[in-house]
Amino acid sequence: MTDVYFLGGHDAEMLEIRNMLEASNVPYFDKQLKWGAQLSKYQQELDQLEPNQRPVFVELKLDCAYPEHAVIIDHHGERAGKNQLTAIAQTAKRLRTSLNRHQQLISINDRAHIRGMKAFGASHSEIETIRALDRKAQGVTDDDEKKALKTIQENIRILCPDVAIVKSLCERTSCVVDRIHDRFKHLFVFSPDGNAHYFGPGEIVFALRDMVHFAQKNDPALEVWYGGDLPEIGFLGTTFQLSDTHIHDLLCVSG
Repeated sequence: MTDVYFLGGHDAEMLEIRNMLEASNVPYFDKQLKWGAQLSKYQQELDQLEPNQRPVFVELKLDCAYPEHAVIIDHHGERAGKNQLTAIAQTAKRLRTSLNRHQQLISINDRAHIRGMKAFGASHSEIETIRALDRKAQGVTDDDEKKALKTIQENIRILCPDVAIVKSLCERTSCVVDRIHDRFKHLFVFSPDGNAHYFGPGEIVFALRDMVHFAQKNDPALEVWYGGDLPEIGFLGTTFQLSDTHIHDLLCVSG
């Protein structure tokens, strides 16, 4: 069967996956979606697949019916972790190719952010390049970068030792987190849409995940997503209304 790829939300990794598919002459669909991209956005393309075509879904929320023989490529939720292949590494394996250094850095960045690239031995210039590519691919604008600086200057609040709460002026958390990722052990960023984002140790990622899952029993519409270099370090985002009390009880009581 012939693989046909369906690409999810744009970031540096997704754009490089697209480059790899083009270099290998592999057919794909790309609707230039944002993070949280839904498979249903490709409903028409799915309906038009030929019997000999196998759909490959890359980081898409599977919110509609799809063929049983479809291949799912992702590195979030239960598929996340330091011992799991990133989406770009999974794609390379499927294409039977290897990652060059630039692609390796993109893969490491997607799993472990700046900390991971430093551990790999990336230069300051390489790290700056990868992070700039990632932010641009996500749709971060020059205005967002300015808002991030203003956010850092005015909107950081220390709740308890090593725990910072940031009320971001920009939707994309990356332009804020990139600048302060190593200043706090536990970082909570609240974006203008009301969503909460956590960056820190994996045990807290899992505790927050379980908190949201419990809340979903009463409100199934709540969403949660997570990933990273788990179980060591990771990130989580949620539509759950996370309060100071939740955070304090989780982190400040035990110190």
